[in-house]
Parts: sequence; C-alpha cells; structure tokens
Amino acid sequence: MRRCGTHVLVGVALALGLAPGCLPKPRLPLPPPAALVRLDRHPPLLDDGDPATLAAAIRTSLEFYARLPPERLLAIGSERIPVARMHEALAALARFVDTRPSADALAHELDRRFRVYGAPAGVLYTGYYLPLVEAREVRDERFRFAVLGRPADLVTVSLADFGGQPTAGATLVGRVDRGRLVPYAARAEIEASGAPNAPVLAWVDDPVALFFLQIQGTGWLAFADGSRRLVGFGASNGQPYVSIGKLLVAEGKLAAEEASMAGIRRWVAAHPEERDRVLYANPRYVFFRPLAEKPLGSLGIAVTGGRTIATDPAVYPPGVLGFAYIPAKAGVAAADEKLSRLVLNQDAGMAIRGPGRVDVFFGDGAEAEARAGRLRASGDLYVLAPRTDAD
Repeated sequence: MRRCGTHVLVGVALALGLAPGCLPKPRLPLPPPAALVRLDRHPPLLDDGDPATLAAAIRTSLEFYARLPPERLLAIGSERIPVARMHEALAALARFVDTRPSADALAHELDRRFRVYGAPAGVLYTGYYLPLVEAREVRDERFRFAVLGRPADLVTVSLADFGGQPTAGATLVGRVDRGRLVPYAARAEIEASGAPNAPVLAWVDDPVALFFLQIQGTGWLAFADGSRRLVGFGASNGQPYVSIGKLLVAEGKLAAEEASMAGIRRWVAAHPEERDRVLYANPRYVFFRPLAEKPLGSLGIAVTGGRTIATDPAVYPPGVLGFAYIPAKAGVAAADEKLSRLVLNQDAGMAIRGPGRVDVFFGDGAEAEARAGRLRASGDLYVLAPRTDAD
C-alpha cells in the first residue's frame, strides 16, 4: 500500500505552493517533440557482440517490464507502446537470440519484428565502467578519504508527489533547518567537515579515484585481506553537476580531445597543487550504499558490460532495445571507436542529457576502464519499436 509522505515533505509542499496528498504514481516522461523520428533508411543492424550477453541484457529489461503495469505506455517517437507489447516482443527476441543466429540472420529478424527510430542530429558517445578502488576499514595516514553513505539528515522530495504537474522526474534535495528545507552542502564543505551525519563505508587513499567512483556511480572497494565490496549510488547532495573536463578545456589546460578520464587524471597528477580547486569545481557529491553481487543501473536492474547504455530518461524510454552505431573512421583504431551493437537502455547519468548523448557501459577490469576512458565519438543510436499485426 502506498502511503503519504512525512510531515517534512508536506511542509515542503506547502512552502512550494503545491497541494500535498497521495497521488497515483507519475507516468513515464514523454520525450520532447521530434526528439526521435521514424527512419526508413539506416545502416544494417549487424550486431558485433556476443549473443550470450545480448540475451542476458534483454532478459534484464524483461525483469524491469514485469514490474510495471502492463497497460503503462512507453513513448518512442510518435508511438505509445503498452509495456505488455514491449515485453512480448523482447521475450520472443531473447528466445531467437538463444539459437545463436548469425549476424545477418539476427538483422533480418530485427527488420521483421521492429520499426526503427533515431535522433535526427546523431549522438555523442562516451563510455563508463566499474572502477576498482583500494580501500581500508580503518582510517590511517594514507587512507584518509571517506566513502560516505547516505546522511541521516538528507531529504529527497519528488515534486510529482505533491501535484502542480511539475517537470517529470523533478526532485528537491536538501536538509531541514528550523522547519525549512535548505540546499545540502556542496562537495567542498562535505569533504572539509566530514559530513558528520553520514556513515563511513570505507577509507580510500586517492581522492581523484574517489571522485571518479562518484562519477561512475558504482564500483568495487578492494580491501587488504583480498575481499571486495560492491557499492553503488545511494543519494546525491542535489547540487548541479559540473564537468571538470570542460572546465580544464575552457581554462586552456587541456585540449578537447585530451579531456577524457585518463587525460584528466594525468593532468591532476602533474599539477597536485590544483587538485582540490578542480575537484571542488563540481559541487555535486554522491553518497553510496552497499550492493549485492551485481552492479545496478538507474532502473534497479543489473547492467551488462557492452550491452547497457545510459541515456536521458526524458527522451529514451526505459529498458528499450536500441542499436548503437559508430562508423569506422580513417586513422582511428577500430577497437577504440567503431561500434555496431544491439544495446538496452538500462541506466541514466546526470551528464547525459538530451537526445544527442549516450554513455556505453563496458563492465569492469583494465580493458573496460581503458575503452571507457578513450571513447568519445559521434554516431547514431537507433531505438527499436515492435511492429504490430497491421505492419
């Protein structure tokens, strides 16, 4: 049974001039007009990946759809597709993939079963991965940077719960001070004060590694006894995200093509006196929570290396099947940027906004980190909508 919010949230609603009360769950956000258009022409949907990972990723999206009301509508371009129809189409595709078809046979099946939509202006692809950060249970002179859990005084408010038809997915994050909701502290203040209301999950020795762990949202903590613990996004302080890569480019410290994770790490290592200034330029701070064995995306389902993508949920509906396409470029190593791959939209990120941004999850390990750090390329993302009997 869904219950009303606490008195704190009701007070916030009144302060915003909204009507408190228990309302139905908000509908999935609709994309802006012309964000995705139906395409009659597109490259062949030839998948270059492992069928086993594709089948696993499809079934993970099926788990997500099984949690939704079957009549809920998914918006793809001008179409409104019931969750039940999407579930049926993906379940049939997963069974077909289990037969290990050739790339040509799979492409033919996709053309038979799905219509294709895409962003008219193309997309910029970047990558992310599951980092591994050395950690300790107890603070010492070396391991003195805290991995923090969600603070006890942090309040998250969904405006959709209080009427007034705010922007889909809009939230407020803060803390209560003398009966008022005020913004939560920014990164510099949290790191200076130690966030006394936040539990410490572990201690790490590298603030830059901790910063990128927050950017990635999920990662492994490796302890001295050989054990590992998976942590993931628990909450944020609600402050805006500021790209330190863009900052360094704007300041003339890095060229645009150097502003990758690896490039930023090298620059900060070469300029340690600038480290805190640059990191604090991003006021957003992420608090973590322990996870089980599998990393989870924003939909609360497991992500699959090479198959999961993160997009803007205001444009691309959750869980849908897509096709990531980055054509080979002269003078660029194919392994670095070429991509021709069926993917599932199972994650989101604060820096991934609009129809023209896509983040590809590459998994964990050194190879995943290297490829995620290198990827910055233009391409296309095609979204597949199941055909009807009338097609």
